[in-house]
Amino acid sequence: MATKCPVHQRDVPFDAAFYADPYPVYSALREDSPIHRVCLPEGPEVWLVTRYDDVTRLLNDRRLVRNVRHAKDYRNEVLPDFVRAGNLHMEDGEIHTRLRRFMNFAFTPKRIEVLRPWIVAETTRLLDEIEKEGGGDLMQTLAAPLPIAVTVQLLGIPDDMTAPYREWSDALLGGVLANAQAAGQSLIEFVYRLVERKREQPDDDLMSHWIHSVDEEGEHLTEQEIVGMAFFLVIGGYDTTVGSIGSSLLALLTQPDQARRLRDDPALIPDAVEELLRWDGSAHNAFRRFAIEDMEIAGTRIEKGETVILSIASANRDPERFPEPDVLDFDREDKQHWSFGRGAHHCPGKELARIEMQIMLDMLLRRFPGMALADVEEQIQWRPNYLIRSPRKIVVTV
Repeated sequence: MATKCPVHQRDVPFDAAFYADPYPVYSALREDSPIHRVCLPEGPEVWLVTRYDDVTRLLNDRRLVRNVRHAKDYRNEVLPDFVRAGNLHMEDGEIHTRLRRFMNFAFTPKRIEVLRPWIVAETTRLLDEIEKEGGGDLMQTLAAPLPIAVTVQLLGIPDDMTAPYREWSDALLGGVLANAQAAGQSLIEFVYRLVERKREQPDDDLMSHWIHSVDEEGEHLTEQEIVGMAFFLVIGGYDTTVGSIGSSLLALLTQPDQARRLRDDPALIPDAVEELLRWDGSAHNAFRRFAIEDMEIAGTRIEKGETVILSIASANRDPERFPEPDVLDFDREDKQHWSFGRGAHHCPGKELARIEMQIMLDMLLRRFPGMALADVEEQIQWRPNYLIRSPRKIVVTV
């Protein structure tokens, strides 16, 4: 049963039971109503949309925007003030289009293909370490290091600028305000140091491109735009992939017949990755949006300025779209999930994330056919966050 917000007396569906297993909560919400007035754990009242058809339409609805200046009463103290505007995730319209062109530099097909052999080599290195140790925590040894290494490579972060990336993301998304604020400040300071380094020592990497390139109007990114873009790439660029790799590994460890199918027929892996992303991708609820005019959603009036959250994970398990949605089925014909979003704000790095997952699963399953879960499944702990779901540990033997 959902807890109650002490301020608004609205349901807060995102509680300890939800973090352990969110899918019964989503199912109950979908069956009850396509839209709910609820409170987030940090306090704000929002409209939560749960069904596939509504989420699909609204992900592309330009009446729902990202910039907080359109909000009526939304407040969230987690993010530092400096990154609450002027970056890809927080802007709309022409500003967003301009910023996205700068971001797309990193994700051209040519650049992604260049990264493929590098990802294979990095995965091989990580698997060698796992074999040497006889197993261990796959979140610590594989699911986090691989996407982090890819993001470091994209941004061109020098070897002498190591940082606790995973600790920062866990703190920012861990539900403790003081820890989130401290991590956000540390990340911003790190990005400033990186910007200074790349101004003096540019290279063929994304950060150098942001600093030294100009747009079609001959204008550079502002310092706030550079910092904001890097802030969200360091977090969003790897954390969603970390969570999706983790949940995929856990799915295959707890359903060994499915792992065996992929090991015996690696050609299934691209389809399997899409189904794994539908079944338990890390992006559970889309970043908040604000109505720029009075509108109606599923028969409910939404006032201008009110906050709307689109539940990606609930939509991905909607039985009206996916027959037997709780079954992991690699042969499913319809795999059109929204784990990478849709519309103007879809994930620019989605193809790179797919390649990372495909390479990692293929190599891991072939390398360790006897891999088994050391922890009891019920003991697996999940990060307490309603936006990006991620296991804390997955301890295995190989």
